[in-house]
Amino acid sequence: MFSFISIEFGLSFIAFFCLYWLLGARPQLQNLLLLCTSYLIVYLSGKAQALFALVIFTVFIYVISIRINVSSKPKIWLISGYMFTLLNLMVWKYFDFFRTQLGDGLDTFGHNSDWLAGIILPLGISYYSFQAISYLVSLYQLRSNAQPANRQFSLPGLALYLSFFPTITAGPIARAYDARGLTDISSKPCGMLTQIHMPERRRILAPAVALCLIVIALMKNWWLSGWIADNWVDPVFANPMQYHSLEILAAIYGYTIQLFFNFSGYSDLVVAMGLLLGFRLPVNFRAPLLAHNIREFWQRWHISLSTWIRDYIYIPLGGNRHGMVRTQLNLLVAMVLSGIWHGNGWHFFIWGLLHGAGMIALNLGDLLYSRLRHCTLEQARNGLSKSNKAGNIISIVFTVHFVCFCFVFFRAPTVNDAFLLLHALLYNHVNVPLTTNPFYFFSLLLLAWMLYPLLAKFIASLYERADTLPRYSLIFPLLLLLILVLICAPAGIPGFIYANF
Repeated sequence: MFSFISIEFGLSFIAFFCLYWLLGARPQLQNLLLLCTSYLIVYLSGKAQALFALVIFTVFIYVISIRINVSSKPKIWLISGYMFTLLNLMVWKYFDFFRTQLGDGLDTFGHNSDWLAGIILPLGISYYSFQAISYLVSLYQLRSNAQPANRQFSLPGLALYLSFFPTITAGPIARAYDARGLTDISSKPCGMLTQIHMPERRRILAPAVALCLIVIALMKNWWLSGWIADNWVDPVFANPMQYHSLEILAAIYGYTIQLFFNFSGYSDLVVAMGLLLGFRLPVNFRAPLLAHNIREFWQRWHISLSTWIRDYIYIPLGGNRHGMVRTQLNLLVAMVLSGIWHGNGWHFFIWGLLHGAGMIALNLGDLLYSRLRHCTLEQARNGLSKSNKAGNIISIVFTVHFVCFCFVFFRAPTVNDAFLLLHALLYNHVNVPLTTNPFYFFSLLLLAWMLYPLLAKFIASLYERADTLPRYSLIFPLLLLLILVLICAPAGIPGFIYANF
């Protein structure tokens, strides 16, 4: 399937955009066009197998939703749908774990096993599975509160919600209804089913903001992410023993920046497409590299995933309602499951475990601080960052370094590769010559980090004011930035890292 930042997709989207708004007087026909286009993209990504898996899954979720609404025991149906969705996701995501054993078993009994090689992970299954759980839980809550479900049992509406093509590749994880902490770029609620079933005519939302997002997304994803990956990250992670410790350190920092630019750029592009189609989609990043601790980092990074984990894993496990020890255990389980969601290797497990351990250490530190200072736990939170300017900077620097260290396990293909890179980081400062000038990259990182708060405020202000500015005032700077991207971007179209999860 072509990339969202390819010329082919750009031209296809323009044609689709024109046809979509020709049907502007008929929202139902717009929904049908969206659904057909979404299914076509799923088909092109994985042929009939991916589309068949999505259609069967959608019908199953629809049947479960009906049973939740009419059954005298809706909780049983909710649990059944929840467990089936997770089991279906696990079978697909971890099929590679038992592909070889299953093939050997078929060969032993004289059956052909070649067809197993053709089974691939369906496009977006991680995302539409989580959205399905959100849908079922929301319906159960409506039933429990004796609220009407209105038209939420429309099969076409559910199908569009699960397959909406801007989000199915790599999120953000849209919710069926509004959710705490999950808002669009203007901080407005963004429940998808409400927007899908809206009877009024849609309109293009904040077109100037959408254009700004598209250009910034191209700069982040195509130029900056691609340049960092090609020059500083990929060569070092491929063979760390050949590089000096400083170059390895630059690669560790670089991967965090690369992933941020790649994923946030993709999310910006998706939000822009949503605005152009009349939909408000959730913002996935809010300056995460300015977080003062790991808790705040997860309130700013991949927000649609972190809020989903909070609402459908952490809180159902008990949240913070059963004492300090149980709260920390719930946090650890939630973060480990977050790591496992990203992939089937032990390195993802360790990545989630490290973040869980970081959360626990932070909470224990807050508890100790509150007892030493004789204050409430809430007052003790962010004690270092609130103390003075130096404490504020130290807390950000410490958080960024912790995140960068954890991402070593996220980026490395295996646990052994991660430890090999860390070993090289510690010992390759002797007898290993520098092949590049890492101080050049460190200088760029330091400059970018110093300017980052100002840029974040400027971009946020630009989004707020873009549609109130004269149209001509944005054309020249956006065109200039686009030309700069075209000149500086590396050859080829970079892939979206999170499309693999």
